Amino acid sequence: MTSKFKDLMAQLNDEEVTVTAPNGSALAKQVTLKDKKKLSDRYNFNQGWYDALLNTDAVLNEATEGEVFRLDPKEKRQIVEIGVYEGASTCFWSDFYLDHPESRLISIDPFTGSFEHHENPENYPELGCIEYTARGNVAKSDNAAKVEIIKGFSWFVFQELVLRNDTDRWIDVLYIDGAHDSASVARDVALFCPMVKPGGLVIFDDYAHPDVQRAVDMTLNAFATAQKAMFTGWQLAVKF
Repeated sequence: MTSKFKDLMAQLNDEEVTVTAPNGSALAKQVTLKDKKKLSDRYNFNQGWYDALLNTDAVLNEATEGEVFRLDPKEKRQIVEIGVYEGASTCFWSDFYLDHPESRLISIDPFTGSFEHHENPENYPELGCIEYTARGNVAKSDNAAKVEIIKGFSWFVFQELVLRNDTDRWIDVLYIDGAHDSASVARDVALFCPMVKPGGLVIFDDYAHPDVQRAVDMTLNAFATAQKAMFTGWQLAVKF
C-alpha cells in the first residue's frame, strides 16, 4: 500500500534506525553493522563520502525494518545515479548490484564540482582530475561494461534519457547525490523521481543536510506516493 510522502515522513521518527558502526559510534531501535560491504583497494579515492552509502546498504540488509528496501544482487535492474565525483558510488553499484546480464547503470555528472567544492578549493585538491579518476576507477569495477557515464548537468541529460525510453517509468534504483543546494536537489527530485517504477528504490544522499532535506521534503510532498521511508543516519531510503 502506498501513502503520501508527507504522511510517511510524519511516521518516520518512530521508525528511523540508529546505526552502530563496528567501532561502536552511533551513526543514525539499534543496528550493528556486521556485514558492511567494502570497496576494493584497487580503487583510488581521495574522499570517503561513499561510506554513507555503504552504511545505508548495510542497514537495509540487516535491519528488520529494511526488508522492504532490499535489493537482490542477481535481479535485473536499471540504476541511475546523479553525482559521480571520483566514482566511488558508481563502483559500489557496479561491484554489488549489476550482476544480472541485462542490468545497467547510468551515471551522470558534469565533473565541474559543486558550489561547496569551489568555495573551499583547498579541501578538494583532486577537483581538477575527478573525471579522469572516476573513469579510471569505474574501468576497474566488476561490471564496467554495464556502466554508462554521461558527462553533463542532470537536467540536460534528463531530456536525452526521456527520448531513449519508451515507458513512462523505467528506473529501478535512483541514487541522488548531486549538488546540495535546495534548487538543484529539488530539480533532480522533480525530474527523475517520477521516472522510478512502482516498487523502485530511491536513496537520497546527505538527507541530514538542511538544504537537501528541505528540497526533498517539499518536492516529494507535492506529488509523490510511496510505500515506506527510512532514515539511515545520513541518507534517506524511499520505496516507491
